[in-house]
Amino acid sequence: MTAMLRAYNVSLELPTEVHKTGRKGYSDLLATLSGSVRYRTTILSGINFEAVDGDRIGIMGLNGAGKTTLLRVLNGAYTPTAGVVRTEGARQSLLNPLLGFAEYASVAENIFLRGTAMGLRYRQLKAIASDILEFAGLTDRAEYPLYTLSSGQRMRLGFAITTAVQPDILLMDEWLSTGDAAFVARARKRMKDRFEGSRIVVLASHSTSLLRDTCNKALVLDKGRMHFFGATADALEAYRDIVSQASSEERDAAMKSDPVLFGSTQGVVERVRATSDSLEVVGWAMDDQGREAAVVCLEFAGQKHLLESFERVQRDDVNDYLGKRGGKYGFRLALALEQPVAARELVEELRVSVGRNVSRLGTPLSLVRASIVETE
Repeated sequence: MTAMLRAYNVSLELPTEVHKTGRKGYSDLLATLSGSVRYRTTILSGINFEAVDGDRIGIMGLNGAGKTTLLRVLNGAYTPTAGVVRTEGARQSLLNPLLGFAEYASVAENIFLRGTAMGLRYRQLKAIASDILEFAGLTDRAEYPLYTLSSGQRMRLGFAITTAVQPDILLMDEWLSTGDAAFVARARKRMKDRFEGSRIVVLASHSTSLLRDTCNKALVLDKGRMHFFGATADALEAYRDIVSQASSEERDAAMKSDPVLFGSTQGVVERVRATSDSLEVVGWAMDDQGREAAVVCLEFAGQKHLLESFERVQRDDVNDYLGKRGGKYGFRLALALEQPVAARELVEELRVSVGRNVSRLGTPLSLVRASIVETE
C-alpha cells in the first residue's frame, strides 16, 4: 500500500470569546460582569497540497503564521471548517510529547493510555512497553505515579511513546532534543531513523537550513494563508520575501531563530546626522555574497525607507579588514525628512539593514560604540 496525504482547500475557524464592556479596553470587574461575545476567527485558509511516497515537505512561516495549527489539522486534532484532509497509511505526529498523560496513573499505565490515544492496539503496546521504559530510562519507575517524575523524565517518556513505532506519515514540529546528553544522542538517532523510515514527512521548522537539507518540497504560510507550495529552493525565496516585508520585530524574531536566513551580512553604522529636513548615515557593509550592498533600508518612527541610490565609497581600512583588494563597501546616504528627528529617537529606534535586493535584507547593522549621532 502506498502512502498519501492531501489537503483540499482546507480552512479552519476557531471560536474566540471577547468580554463585552461597552467601551474600548476593560475596567476592573466590568469586563467579567458584562458577559462576553463569541467570534469566529479564521486561523487557516486556502490550504491545498498533495504529498506522495518519498515526499519530505517543510512548513515555513513567521511566528503565528499557523504552522503548528496546520499540523494539528493534518493529524486530525482539529476538523477543518471547510475542505477536507485525506490520508492513506498510518499517521503519527510528534508535536507535544507531554499531551495525553494522566497525573495519578502509573508510568506503565500512561504508556497504554497515551499509546491508545495514538491509535495503537493493546497487544501492540504490551509488546513494546518494556522497550519504551528502557529507552526513556524509566524501567525502575514503571509503577510510580506520573506526578513523581521530573519534567525531563516526562519529556523522555512522551518522546519514547510517540516514536515507539514507525509510521507511514510523520508530522513533526521542529526537531526534539531534550534531557541529558546520552538521551539526546539516542533521541536524535531515533528521529533520524523515523524520519528516514517514513514514507511521507511533514516538518514545521524555523530552520531554513534544516528544511533545505531534508525536504524536497515546502509550503509557506503567511497569516494563515498558503502563500506558496512547491520546490524547497523556490519556497525559501518566497519566505525570505515575507520576512523582508514584515515588521522589524517579526524580522528580528525570524532571524534570531534562523541566523543564516539571509546569509552573513557584515557592516557597521559609524555616523548619523539629522538636520531639520534630512537624515545622513555613514558606514560600511558587505552583503551575504561578499559583495557591495545594493540596497540600504532605514527604519525609524514606524516607517521603512528603501534606498537603492546612494553614494558608495572605497575605503582602504574596510578593504583591509574584509581581505578585499578593491571594492566600494563604504556608503554615505541622505534621506529627506518631513519633520525633525530627535537624537534619542535615532539611537533607540534607527535600524539600518543592507542586502542584494529588497527581499534579501540582512540583520540590522550595529551602531558601534564610537558612532557619532548629531542633530541640528
